[in-house]
Amino acid sequence: MSFLQPLVLIALPLMALPVLIHLINQQRHRTIPWAAMMFLMRAKRMSRGMARLRHLLILLMRVLAVGALIFAVSRPLSGGWLGSVGLSKPDATLILLDRSASMEMKDLQAGESKRTTALKRLAELLEQGDYGTHLILIDSATGQMQEVDSPKALLNLPVTEASATSANIPAMLETALAYLKANESGRTEIWICSDLKENDWDVHSGRWNAIREAFAELQGVHHFLLAYADPPSSNLSVRLENVQRWQRGSTAELILDVIVRRTDGSSGAQQIPIAFEVNNVRSVVEVELDTLGASLQGHRIPIDGKLSSGWGLVSLPGDANPLDNRFFFVFAEPPVRKAVIVSDDAKVGEAFRRALAVPIDNRLKHRVDVIPVNRVAEIDWERTALLVWQAALPRGLVAEQITHFVNSGRVAMFFPPGPGGAGEQLFDSQWGDWHASNSDQVSKLSWWRGDADLLAHVESGEALPLNDLRTYRYRTLEGTGTPLARFDDDAPLLTRVATDHGAVYFCSTLPTAQFSSLERDGVAFYVMLQRALTEGGLALAMASQRDAELGVLADREQWTSVAPEEETASLSTHGLHAGIYQDDTHWVAVNRSQAEDTAKTASLEAVDVLFDGLSYRRIDVDVGDTSALASELWRIFLIAMALALIVEAVLSLPSRKTESSPLMDLATADGRTE
Repeated sequence: MSFLQPLVLIALPLMALPVLIHLINQQRHRTIPWAAMMFLMRAKRMSRGMARLRHLLILLMRVLAVGALIFAVSRPLSGGWLGSVGLSKPDATLILLDRSASMEMKDLQAGESKRTTALKRLAELLEQGDYGTHLILIDSATGQMQEVDSPKALLNLPVTEASATSANIPAMLETALAYLKANESGRTEIWICSDLKENDWDVHSGRWNAIREAFAELQGVHHFLLAYADPPSSNLSVRLENVQRWQRGSTAELILDVIVRRTDGSSGAQQIPIAFEVNNVRSVVEVELDTLGASLQGHRIPIDGKLSSGWGLVSLPGDANPLDNRFFFVFAEPPVRKAVIVSDDAKVGEAFRRALAVPIDNRLKHRVDVIPVNRVAEIDWERTALLVWQAALPRGLVAEQITHFVNSGRVAMFFPPGPGGAGEQLFDSQWGDWHASNSDQVSKLSWWRGDADLLAHVESGEALPLNDLRTYRYRTLEGTGTPLARFDDDAPLLTRVATDHGAVYFCSTLPTAQFSSLERDGVAFYVMLQRALTEGGLALAMASQRDAELGVLADREQWTSVAPEEETASLSTHGLHAGIYQDDTHWVAVNRSQAEDTAKTASLEAVDVLFDGLSYRRIDVDVGDTSALASELWRIFLIAMALALIVEAVLSLPSRKTESSPLMDLATADGRTE
């Protein structure tokens, strides 16, 4: 139990006041033995026990009445979370608000989303109590801290509005930690409002151990989680993939893949309309949903042949989450997919050229150049999508050019040089020694990442044939990258190095027969290089799809909002909301990430374990439920006081007597007289 006016509890010793008055009143009488009353006293002795019990009950009711009055004035609160709060007030209150797209799931009857429900309930709770001298908000969309004037202000701040972004709960807790350590805050309450999506919490991340240990070192920090873990009902989501524009003589058409996901768990067939809008021209297609949803592969939309670029929108009828009912897209003529291979080994260079020479789609414009190291100055960096470097790591001007190339969104893949070539470092990585397999044993892959990146499963769900890969020689890599494939001795075959933009990969073997079976088996090698080329080509395209996040539009300064028309966000927060943005001839469609549609809800047990050993309380709430997190109990105590006084009055009534005399009345006085 907690109290809004805990200082009033100092008056609790006043509950002893009726007892004290009773004891003082007893001292006002002197007992004088009187022989004439002896027989009357014996006659009344049998009734003295009941009288004494009645007097004790009267005294107890008076004590309870005083105590109930004190508790009523102290304004007690009730709530499932109050057991961890105690009686002390916090010095600061931190609110970690999940603004991800999935938090816009609504209760259709109440019309409230998970985000608005959490804000209203939390604002009401903090208004009732004391949130300390500082009320700090950390929202998932910006990840930044902002001091809030009052709890009511939470409902109208731009940084608490809906966004199309995903959340990063570990990063938000790290921001809270930095604040607490920098300000040496005393007792602190941290309120986390989230729907527990796996992609937002990343419960298997190694960061949680460090976060938990850092909070354990702080005194007086209490964590409260408003968990909206209830699954969505009656909700569909839509997204597009592989948006392409193809010219066919004097006409043109858009080819795109539409995916509709169903999350209501229903197995019944259902017909729904999918609306397409391109340059204000609207069309509708009816599709039938199965248990998982529906898809339209290679859907074609005719457009004017003179329309070289533009934007469109696909949408579904309204349901529980309005943010996943529409998906924006942009289109333009595909750029030339140019790859440059740098190698002094003609045989190795030819192996790369053959894998890159055949495009995944014959309609794509394609170009592959193979040059030696001494002709690197001839590279047209601005028009190149993929750089394959099979030589000693460069330094000086060439290293700076490659770094700028990657930072502009393109892809660089590094393969080991021949003998020597070690010592130089690039992207915090350097080549080590060559490792050769025994004559009777070759290195095989024990693991590779099949859910994403260059070695992901194909669209049909089948894995790449990497089990058949044979590696005879590979070179060790020293660096801090993330392995995408490992040999059976745990050495990495393919590693991705973290970068702000673009991508950098290191492959520890070569495709020729002397080193591995990459070229001979062919499929995995071809898919890996073609995916890298496609990823690098996105930076050269005049139209691109991007996931909503802070800074997603930082590559250009003149982005202007084109759609939707109701978009009123400031320029600095454009990338947080789904929509279309244009800068001269470049187009960008910003949408929620794929994880917002596909991620499952983390189990409550898995989330609770993350706070093991900390002061933590989880409050499970339902979307649309805006009832108070805590309610005042002063009315109950006033009623209790009134009942106590009524009982006391009833007990104080004189009992009926069949016979009455002055002597009997005097005997009732317990033989005491003044």
